[in-house]
Amino acid sequence: MKICVTAEEPQLSSLIAEEFGHAPYFIIYDSFTQKWDAVPNDAGPSTEGAGMVAAEQIARLEADVVLTGFIGPHGVKKLRSRNIKIIQDEEGTVEAAIKKYIKKHGNECVPAKTSTRTDFPE
Repeated sequence: MKICVTAEEPQLSSLIAEEFGHAPYFIIYDSFTQKWDAVPNDAGPSTEGAGMVAAEQIARLEADVVLTGFIGPHGVKKLRSRNIKIIQDEEGTVEAAIKKYIKKHGNECVPAKTSTRTDFPE
């Protein structure tokens, strides 16, 4: 399963970005391979339509679930139309959110493609 977490910095120790559309980075973690990658948000500093742009990017990255602080209605609609799960009100570090999600949900989705990072802490 591919888990996408909104992040302030391009690392697992980063804090979760509060707003989905304006997150500087997306951490894409593959729970099957335990590899991850940090991807800059295509929406950048855009103020209008950032959630839609970000949601389209997440769909292209083939994420199964998004963990974030907050996501607006347009981003929710776009992600749900692609059958991407959304978990809001997340806070703390990216790494902690990923571990919490996997502990609670396990690998309930189909396997995703591999990422480029391999240094996920045990």
